[in-house]
Amino acid sequence: MNSGTSDFLNASRWVAAFFVVLGHVFSISIGNYYDLPHDNPLLRGIHFLSGFGYVGVIVFFVISGFLVAGRVIVNYHEKRFNIIDYFVNRYSRIYTVFIPALSVGFILDWFGVTFFDGSGIYRHPDQFYINSFGNDMATHLSVGTFVGNLLQLQTIVVSSLGSNGPLWSLANEWWYYVLFAFCMIAYRPGRLLTRVIAGVTIVAMLAVLPLRISLWFLVWCIGAAIAVLDRHWTGWPFIAGATIGATCLIAVRWITMGQLYIGLVTQFAIDLAVALGFSIALLCAKNLKTGRKLGSVHRMLASFSYTVYLVHFPAMVFAAALLKEVFGIRFLRPPGVTGLIYAGALLMVLYVYAWVFAVLTEAHTSTVRARLSVTIPALREWARSLAHGRFERTYS
Repeated sequence: MNSGTSDFLNASRWVAAFFVVLGHVFSISIGNYYDLPHDNPLLRGIHFLSGFGYVGVIVFFVISGFLVAGRVIVNYHEKRFNIIDYFVNRYSRIYTVFIPALSVGFILDWFGVTFFDGSGIYRHPDQFYINSFGNDMATHLSVGTFVGNLLQLQTIVVSSLGSNGPLWSLANEWWYYVLFAFCMIAYRPGRLLTRVIAGVTIVAMLAVLPLRISLWFLVWCIGAAIAVLDRHWTGWPFIAGATIGATCLIAVRWITMGQLYIGLVTQFAIDLAVALGFSIALLCAKNLKTGRKLGSVHRMLASFSYTVYLVHFPAMVFAAALLKEVFGIRFLRPPGVTGLIYAGALLMVLYVYAWVFAVLTEAHTSTVRARLSVTIPALREWARSLAHGRFERTYS
């Protein structure tokens, strides 16, 4: 991957995560935005930008497909697909942060519900929180829900844990990893029976998973396709690709602004437009010429973007509840300067918190990966030798 594409991906990762957090912070900071009169251009601009949060998630899907599936496909002929290496990489990337994030989020939500819910922020957060399993966050704090989230069954069998609604996209992401693994097993040369079983498993998974997961697998696959196309097309000048991508994203935001409920087919078409628009910019990013200093800034901010996404929501709700109950500083403030100051301060607190969290977790992903790369094959060999010994004792 050349420096232009790398810098663009890093910038896209942290900007997408920032818009997700900005959208949530705006929603909990500014109440009755459409109901109360206001004529503040800065407020209007931030509100417009805050609506790119969901768009950022779709961008994440494309980036994931590009980096995960694309890398496997592009390198397939140089090195055969190894299912153990693949899942060691995926597990270490996801769970090094995910397990601590779930645990700390559970603790924050429990303390918030128990001690700081006088305002009803946890039990009646209807103005800034929507969960298909119910908006009462207190009902989503249980051992069963915790385990279900660990197994990536949030939005499928259980709700997201506590207040952490953004975890819906992580379930999508994980099952895309699994689907792609079976796609590679079905594709690579080998025993016909193995390939048939893999193909049947793919069909069964797509049928069993909710449509909002299985259908959006196509969006994820666009990223993989772009990684392949990237090797065969030189692309347009970056300014042309970036203009097309930005136009698609802004048009989507403009079309969906103020709409709370969009049909499944319409939503998929919109998300497909976002994915294709961003993909064009990504394809042209190889022609981007950036300074080394700017690239290092993007790399630093991207280094904890995953952590930001995972941990910000429970921390945000807890901070808002604590400020309200202890210091009398209300959330869902009227549109205006004080609301923007509140949102800005909350945003800064969340980013400092996420950075510290990432230093303790995400920064050690490579270490976890290295240890798993040694441990898993060793366990596999031990299991094989144990089974072989039992077989010999049985038939000797």
